[in-house]
Amino acid sequence: MARKFKLGYSTITWGGTPDLDAVLGTIAAAGWEGVEFISVSLDWLGTPSRVRKLLEKHGLPPVCMFGSVSLGGDAAATMERQRRIIEYAAELGCSVYCFLGGNRVGLRLPTDEEFKQLAEQSETLIDYAAPYGLTVAYHAHPRCTVESEAEQDQLLAHTERLQVCVDVSVAALMLEDAVGQLKKYRNRLGYVHMKDCGPGKFCLMGKGIAGLDFRKVRETLEEIGYQGWVMGELSSYADTPADESCRANREYLRSVGY
Repeated sequence: MARKFKLGYSTITWGGTPDLDAVLGTIAAAGWEGVEFISVSLDWLGTPSRVRKLLEKHGLPPVCMFGSVSLGGDAAATMERQRRIIEYAAELGCSVYCFLGGNRVGLRLPTDEEFKQLAEQSETLIDYAAPYGLTVAYHAHPRCTVESEAEQDQLLAHTERLQVCVDVSVAALMLEDAVGQLKKYRNRLGYVHMKDCGPGKFCLMGKGIAGLDFRKVRETLEEIGYQGWVMGELSSYADTPADESCRANREYLRSVGY
């Protein structure tokens, strides 16, 4: 049975100032079907028309642009920057805007007021993205206000429209059930991130130590009827070079039925 979800790859692996033409060529040659832009500033990307030409050259659709919010004194300015990212994503032709944040305050858990503030910002971004037809999803991540599944539930309790980006490697890092989260959030699953979790850092898929079952992840996505994007990635500080990891991750997923 042909899968209904789509497989893309993230530019994060190449850092903040990549040779975009070369990166897109590597992603396309490896067999990925779309691209996520993260950690690359708009002034480095250039105009949407420039990026579209490069995407068309390599036969890749734009999928998502990533952003982040703040709960501190720079919250308003950071939100204004997110509006620019949403506008750029829409003009480029993306279908998803995904974000994380704010920065986690050390030595204490987030407060309910912080969850409410983050939810209010989410709703503001959803309202702004709606006329552009963009899905807005939140990505739980270490060192952000929302790190865990339980904290994500606290955030979602304050916002009915926010979608979830489940990152299976982050779930594994937090000693949580990634497959269980895909099922749990099936009605709010707007986006999926996928890499593997090694000792102290993320790593190539299939090489981790957290017991991630990528075959089961695929089966679960098919079971719940997910038809969105699953985005492969590997952080730029990983041990494997970017081009090599891009190819290896796609080859591994083929080996387990993707």
